[in-house]
Amino acid sequence: MARHLYRFYLYTIYIALLIFIAVVTGQMLNTMLDLTPLRGPFTSAPARQDIVQSVVLAVAAWLIAGALAGLHYWLIRRDIRHDTTAGASAIRSFFLNITEALSIAVAVPVIGFMLGILGLSESADIVTAVAFALPTLALAGLLERERRRTQVNSGAALVFQRLHFYGVQVILLIALSYAWFTQIRPLVDGLIFGSRGTLEACHGGTSACPTYNMFYLAISLLWFIAFWVGYGWLARKDSSHILRFILHGTSLAYGIGCILAGIYIGVKLILLPLFKLPASFKDILGLNPSYDFISPLTLGILIVGAYHLWLSGASKRGLISPSAKFLMESAIAAIVCAMVFWVGCGTMLYNTLQKLIPASTAPDTMSWLSAIALVMAGLGYIPLEIYQRRRNTVDPSSISSPRRGLVLALLGGGILASVIGGVTVLYLWVTALFSSPVDNWQQAVHVGLASFIVGVVLVSIYLWSALKEGYWSRSDKQSVPSSDTLPSNAPLPDAQPLDAPISDIASSVLSQSLAQPATIEDTLDELLADKITRDEAVARIRMLLKGS
Repeated sequence: MARHLYRFYLYTIYIALLIFIAVVTGQMLNTMLDLTPLRGPFTSAPARQDIVQSVVLAVAAWLIAGALAGLHYWLIRRDIRHDTTAGASAIRSFFLNITEALSIAVAVPVIGFMLGILGLSESADIVTAVAFALPTLALAGLLERERRRTQVNSGAALVFQRLHFYGVQVILLIALSYAWFTQIRPLVDGLIFGSRGTLEACHGGTSACPTYNMFYLAISLLWFIAFWVGYGWLARKDSSHILRFILHGTSLAYGIGCILAGIYIGVKLILLPLFKLPASFKDILGLNPSYDFISPLTLGILIVGAYHLWLSGASKRGLISPSAKFLMESAIAAIVCAMVFWVGCGTMLYNTLQKLIPASTAPDTMSWLSAIALVMAGLGYIPLEIYQRRRNTVDPSSISSPRRGLVLALLGGGILASVIGGVTVLYLWVTALFSSPVDNWQQAVHVGLASFIVGVVLVSIYLWSALKEGYWSRSDKQSVPSSDTLPSNAPLPDAQPLDAPISDIASSVLSQSLAQPATIEDTLDELLADKITRDEAVARIRMLLKGS
């Protein structure tokens, strides 16, 4: 216990001193960079007094705090030399990984967004961003160098390292998404129309049209992509099953959702002429496009491609079989497509109720168009569901987990939709019955009723599937082999009393069928001839190998 307290003290003081040095250095940089063009045209240069104060403070911090940090680092290295377990301790892993993770999660987005601002506006003041990000990145680099001195393989230390790797990757994906949605359209627009970018989309060379810097926009996006991919590369050798597949699966679902969002907007754009609604070119690539399908579609393709490669790498390392990886990906895609599809069905049902039962606001053309586009964007759910169902029928053992996840996810969604919708409808009707209605209660009733109906349909479909596929049966229950699945050369089982338990009869049949002196070749022949099941063949081969 005393050794742990001492180690906790060493890392607390060491990290705190490094953070203090980084903060003071950032303040000095903020003052010094105000003397450069980075401050922009609207910020004045600092006075001589401010420069002297910031420099003196930084030098004092480097000398005093740096010396103390060096002393504590020497004590840390001595502790590692004297105790072989100190390098892989949870305390060391916590301080190094969490501090580095926070530094990267803050500094990388700051620099990326700073580059994006330069791409959108040449007169931006980026001094504060640079002064903050540079010392923070230097701190992260120093901690990464120290972290690589030792390796952790188990325990709480490995947990902190995994939280660092996977947690920062998720944060960087969020930052990349925001940068992508704000910068990819101007970048594409500028590449199409040249250096003046949106002049064409603005319909004339007015002064309000911005001039984009293609270089900074591209560098900003590449900056985010590089760190996001880099953390995926760091985690490539991690053997975690649960954390990897939860976070990678969730991120893959997010990428598929982005693709469906792009398809949804694209379908709306295609259907506009059928509904006699106008759409101009500036609605796609203008300053504020109403039908920007390029941004979500391209981002979704990038995310799905990256996580598919990372899951393929995990498959090559034996963390998951290739067939299970494909089934897992198809199940995730089916769940996301199902959400879009059934939301579209619910929206169409709501519009129908609004039309049949007049309410304060009737559905307009755009409401119908959006509902149809949602249904069409999620149509991929139907073939994916059919494929999963057929695959489960042919080979239940290979698809059990992905198929179970799909069924239970949609069953749970149906239960929530039906319960929430039903309670909402009941509440609104009862309050209206007692002359205490809420505002626009008829419209809210239609929303709840549509949700309730869609939920009931989902529960009916997937409750039947769950019962048919035996998701609530006892896991330790063994099936009794039928007469046509027994080996052809197997004698009848020993006679059992008529009142004997079924489990005893099944055990006798199974044990005698497995005890036959058959060869591996005979077993394979009977399996190909459908005389025995796959599980029985595996069990017999294992007994033959064990007996040899």
